[in-house]
Amino acid sequence: MSLDDHGLLSRLADTVRAQIAPAVDDEYARTQAFMASVILHRLAKQARLSDEHRTAEVADVAALADQLDAVLAGADTPADVPRGAVAQVPEGVPADADAQVAGEVRDAVARMRSHASIAAVSEVIDALYRWDPSHRVVGAALAEIRRVLRRDIDRRLEIAQ
Repeated sequence: MSLDDHGLLSRLADTVRAQIAPAVDDEYARTQAFMASVILHRLAKQARLSDEHRTAEVADVAALADQLDAVLAGADTPADVPRGAVAQVPEGVPADADAQVAGEVRDAVARMRSHASIAAVSEVIDALYRWDPSHRVVGAALAEIRRVLRRDIDRRLEIAQ
């Protein structure tokens, strides 16, 4: 019979809780033994869910990258300029400033996609705020990011329950 890591940790936690902790005479040490069993149960749950959570994280990041690409495609056309018309650039601002910063955001999205990690989302958020927090596309992009971050928090809380 083979036992997975999470199964072994779970059995160890059960043994500490049911047999070892009650046998300890000192109140403080007994409390510590019970807490050790709680920690072992959490570790067992984390080990059991790690593959599932990693797969969900990779899928979420890939979907987010696709959604952000679609949202950023809308940044190429200013909202107040009809299609086909040429936007007037304010004096002192480089003509391609919007495109340069949008390019930085697109680069951050590409890096997030290649890392396939929720931690890489912070770089995208940073690039969005450096670009222009008041830009109409930034709000839409941040809304997509918030949904993915909420799912990540929910997965992390699943371990804590």
